Amino acid sequence: MDSASEDPAKRHHNQYRQAVPDHVLRPLVEKYYKYGYGDKNMLAAIKKDIDLQSHHWTLSTKTLQRRRKQWGFLSARQQGHNLETVAPFIEMLRLHSANQLGAKSMRDHLRDSSIMVSRHLVLAYQQQTDPVGNKQRLARRLKKAVHWSAGAHERWSMDQHDKWRRFGLFLHVGIENFSNAVLWLKVWWTNSNPRLITRYYLEAATNLGGIPMLTQSDPGTENHGVANAQTTLRRQLDPTLVGTLQHQWMRGHTNIKPEIFWSKLRHQWSEGWERMFEDGLQEGWYDPFELVESMLFRWLAVPMIQVDLDRFARIHNSSRPRQDRHKAMPAELPLELLDRPEEYGPYRNYKITVSKELLKAAEEVYAPADHEVFQLVPELFDRHAAELYLLLGKPQVNRFSFWGVYLAMLEGLQTISGAELSQIFDVAQERALREAIVKHEFLEVIPGQAHRGPAMVGPGLEESVDQEEHLSQEVDGDGGDFSEEGCEDDLPVVELTEYV
Repeated sequence: MDSASEDPAKRHHNQYRQAVPDHVLRPLVEKYYKYGYGDKNMLAAIKKDIDLQSHHWTLSTKTLQRRRKQWGFLSARQQGHNLETVAPFIEMLRLHSANQLGAKSMRDHLRDSSIMVSRHLVLAYQQQTDPVGNKQRLARRLKKAVHWSAGAHERWSMDQHDKWRRFGLFLHVGIENFSNAVLWLKVWWTNSNPRLITRYYLEAATNLGGIPMLTQSDPGTENHGVANAQTTLRRQLDPTLVGTLQHQWMRGHTNIKPEIFWSKLRHQWSEGWERMFEDGLQEGWYDPFELVESMLFRWLAVPMIQVDLDRFARIHNSSRPRQDRHKAMPAELPLELLDRPEEYGPYRNYKITVSKELLKAAEEVYAPADHEVFQLVPELFDRHAAELYLLLGKPQVNRFSFWGVYLAMLEGLQTISGAELSQIFDVAQERALREAIVKHEFLEVIPGQAHRGPAMVGPGLEESVDQEEHLSQEVDGDGGDFSEEGCEDDLPVVELTEYV
């Protein structure tokens, strides 16, 4: 058919493509803006997320620039910060981090708040206002450790962190080994109950729509539930794995990724909070062994800390690590490596797709919702605390207001009538006795030979790497030597596995 006889309406439709609708474009622009992408990289990433051709849409860097500016996602040049205007934002972060952030980390934290500045400006500010701190933050030479990984979701690592035991708070993290993405970062009144840790694992699996080939952890009993859930799910999806254990126990300092992450958290995040909580102990405002004080502290502190941990994990996942010529892995955003491993080298996505029904069934067995470990405080205490908080006008609880709100609520609890107050004490005492048992709940590990099952390459694909190769690989971490402090910029120590 020649052009003269072609349908004019069709020719017009093909000739003039429509712009990407704002409701589709804006979330993607915001996502990659938070990643720190420039317009060209943002355009390339969006084209991977949207099939412009099939929708008859068009998108250019010029359009992207206009929309970004219109929506308030301004670049560093457009924001035009100088030493004076950036000062309050940097000073706030210095206060929150106890002055532990270097220039790169400072920019990452500023970017999470949509404050875009150049590295040169941050360096100039720190050199001008804190030259001594600048020298103290210079990178040290640390012992390197090699971690092997072939692609996304080959392994998930997990570990607990007990450095806040004196406050009655305990942390736990899950890391995807290949990308170094944080899968969960949690605070609770314990981290030693296997059902609690299994809940973290299953929540991550639900969010991602699948599980890894292997999970790994130190040999602590708190990890038995994850070992059981992971093994059960893999056996259900692949009957040839019956008789195997799909979890690897790591000994010594061989559980490398979480060890390094805890170092980063302590260097960049923990100290500011620790100083604040320590003030309460030193002033006598808070005694962790006083049951009512402990319950009130937990009621206020856990939600507050969890919000900030979520922020830290978000910044970590959307920030590039430093370039390192000794590492085979590209210095790319963890979330990008997790989503598109094949674009950065000979890597694969090993995620095992799992239905919501199977994940729900695993939860009912290994992490039932009605288990008492998931209750922050007793219901009676929660009801009275919520009423007092409402009477105070529901004040914002943060590092500046925390102790004021805590003391006001503690005074309110102490003025409750005698019978009710006695009942609260009785409930708190009974709960303390129960928690001592719950913290050390024991689950037997499913019997099985500790071998890794075959890979299922890509989400939902049946292609498998040679099963015999995988079944010959021992999964008992042994020995290993790694500096306890690790290095927060040393996360992507990844090369291809010998067995894939």
